[in-house]
Amino acid sequence: MAVLIAPADDMEMEKIAEDELSKLQRQFRVMEIDRANVLSSVQPILRMQKTIINTLNADLEKIMMELKFTKSTSNLLEGARNREKLIALLKDHEKYATEVKEHRETIKELDFLLKQVQKEIKSLRQKVTGFEIAYANVLTGQTLISQLENRLDTAMKKFNTVNSENYSMRLHIDRLLRDRQFFNTHWKNQLKRLMDGKAMIIELLEQAISTYDQREEWCSKLDALKEKAAIDYRKHCLEVRELQRQLDHSMKLEEFLRTKGTVRLTAADAKAEAKKLEQQEEEMRIYNNYVNILEALKEFAGEEDVDKLIQEFTRREEENYALFNYINEVCTELKNLSDNVKMLRVNIEEENAKHQAKLFQQQDSIESLRSTLEEKRQATASARATCERSTRVLETLLQQIYALALSSECDSLPLLKLLGKPFDINVTNARLYIKSLEKKVLEIIEIVRIDEVSMY
Repeated sequence: MAVLIAPADDMEMEKIAEDELSKLQRQFRVMEIDRANVLSSVQPILRMQKTIINTLNADLEKIMMELKFTKSTSNLLEGARNREKLIALLKDHEKYATEVKEHRETIKELDFLLKQVQKEIKSLRQKVTGFEIAYANVLTGQTLISQLENRLDTAMKKFNTVNSENYSMRLHIDRLLRDRQFFNTHWKNQLKRLMDGKAMIIELLEQAISTYDQREEWCSKLDALKEKAAIDYRKHCLEVRELQRQLDHSMKLEEFLRTKGTVRLTAADAKAEAKKLEQQEEEMRIYNNYVNILEALKEFAGEEDVDKLIQEFTRREEENYALFNYINEVCTELKNLSDNVKMLRVNIEEENAKHQAKLFQQQDSIESLRSTLEEKRQATASARATCERSTRVLETLLQQIYALALSSECDSLPLLKLLGKPFDINVTNARLYIKSLEKKVLEIIEIVRIDEVSMY
């Protein structure tokens, strides 16, 4: 009875071990399929990320090339030319300021002459008696005053014109300086945003590299586990074959000894006995197979206790499931990183478009300012040429007036003689020469009239 119960227990244990083995094989096949799916799903994402990284590196090289172009020799020469233009404008400003100062000095000189004339008029009024002489002196003084006032008005108009041009030039220079300050501020902001984008790209690259390294590590671990399982499987197969060979040899030897040591039976008894022996052999083979599998599992796990072996298998199963979940999370994170990289690429393209638009706008404004500056220069040159021509004509007229005064022997220049020093003809005293010439002409006409009356 005990002998029958023992084989039944052995068969049950062999059946349990065979079920466990089939379960493990099925789980191993499921894990292989899952691993293949994970690898097939991760490869396109990695290729896409490599493509995105290459594209971002190309964009970075393009931006660095644009920065080098902005710092090129042509742009530096353009800045030097603009600086020279500003220096020339400042020199023109100083020149005009000097001219204004000279005009102010001329006005002061005219005021001094006017005061001297007024003093002379007062002295003449005190010395000269007679109504006609006083009336003539008054008319002369009024004429001289009106002439000096006209000169003063003309000089003030010229001064106001120069001052207005100087004011407009200062406004233009201030506007150019404000534009330059705005451009520098905007340029610094763009450089700061570019450096922030570079830092973000570098951080994303480091995250992607670390994630890829972790993925390679886990893949190498999976390959190592697969190789170890294959090696253990081949070793188990060899051990099972050896045990099966030994068992077959023992069974054949036992059958031979049993046949030789027993009395020959009838054909039916022999057939039943053979069938029974065959069944027992089959059961023994299955039992031994289960025992060998269990022993192989114990040897592989390094544990003799079956309960502990089951617990270790459950723990390994949980670890494998946790590893599978971790791989899924890594894949999800990789997908999120790829989406973030796409968004960053779109933002970089938008910023590049904005930067190009601003550069075109600044170039248009610079061109418009350059054309305006050229027009102002042409207007200034034409006005300067006109002023030079007028100056030359005025000098010619003054020299002719001076020559006429000398040829007519005009000694009646008392106002100039009162100053105590000789004066050459200029814009301020030309009217005195003209007035003296008018008096000389009137005297000549009066003499001619007296001669005509005396002749008749």
